Amino acid sequence: MSSMKDGLSSFLFGILGGFSSLGLYCLYKHVLKRSSIKRLKTEDPRSSAIVIHNGLVYISGQVGEISKLEESDVTEQTKQTLKKIENLLSAAGTDKSRILEARIWLKDIKADFASMNAVWNAWIDPNNKGARYCVES
Repeated sequence: MSSMKDGLSSFLFGILGGFSSLGLYCLYKHVLKRSSIKRLKTEDPRSSAIVIHNGLVYISGQVGEISKLEESDVTEQTKQTLKKIENLLSAAGTDKSRILEARIWLKDIKADFASMNAVWNAWIDPNNKGARYCVES
């Protein structure tokens, strides 16, 4: 009888111990350790241009200069876009050497990829290239 009682006691304390350590972890993770979120350039009513979450910088999608879209080719639009990205990264306190990922959408990937890629290759830090994908939108 005593071994059964000891076994039941060990089992119950094991469950309680598991719950308490899990509870402490959840308390720490979700209550005591609050995420840090900073939003910059919030003039747009739809989104922030920059969101910094726990030190990771997110920037909203960028295009070339809106007023010049009709008169500029993909090379010029890519240069304008990358300049905007450099300015946003600078405002966030970082630079292109810290890029983790880039997402690129092109209107016509067959016609525009080589030109965009030439500008990208000249712009990106060759020692700190992030992951990148490019698709047709």
